[in-house]
Amino acid sequence: MKSLATASLISVICCAHNEQEYVDKSVPRLISALKDFQFEIIFVADRCTDNTANLVKKYEVRIVEKKWKKWENSYAESLQTGYLEARGTYVSIVDADIAIPPNFFRDLLPLIRGDVVSVAASVVTYSDTFWNRAFHAWEKTHDFAPLGREPRGAARIILKSTLDDINGFRDVPSPDTDVDIRLAKEGYRSIASSMVRVYHLRHLTIRKMANGQIDSGRGRYALGVGLVRTMGHSIFRFRPLVICGWLLEQQRKRK
Repeated sequence: MKSLATASLISVICCAHNEQEYVDKSVPRLISALKDFQFEIIFVADRCTDNTANLVKKYEVRIVEKKWKKWENSYAESLQTGYLEARGTYVSIVDADIAIPPNFFRDLLPLIRGDVVSVAASVVTYSDTFWNRAFHAWEKTHDFAPLGREPRGAARIILKSTLDDINGFRDVPSPDTDVDIRLAKEGYRSIASSMVRVYHLRHLTIRKMANGQIDSGRGRYALGVGLVRTMGHSIFRFRPLVICGWLLEQQRKRK
């Protein structure tokens, strides 16, 4: 691992929109996990109206204060903004509300070999509130999904040269899944690893959970996932509003 650490620069893209509650919980853990590697952290503060950008200045990061919104999907635009700044052999996505363990890079990087060019950690919700505990319990349905656990974008590592092949991220609701689909068309594989678990720190509410399902449905339609498969996902995973999101996005596109 020492040779890998000295030979390869890791560019970490950390996207944030009003994340002052989580910066001091997530960024120190990220820096600690990178201590044996050459790295750069590109912190994209997307139109923040709170103290996020000021809080992160005390850490070893390069801040990009994104004051514009030219894309329909702002998170995708933030990822592309960070990608265009990245100089590393690897691009890692670690969102500002994600807490990673010390072994994140040490254990995930060796999995990038052969046709595997993108590896995602297992993301679970930090169960410190009632609704977070409820959502954490629901997340166990990942283990029984017919197609298995799919990679998630909030904490992953990607070989940058393959991102270059597909021109980075696109203006879509689910940019991480879109990357996986386009990489697959180029003959590459994206995998999810259960050996590294990261925690989603965001405090959930009924409204946030409902919006999350609707956004997931919109993303599925935008990525070309059919209604039958979406209905299967919605039923097996107990996510009824995913269908609503799919139908809403279909109606919007037709207009």
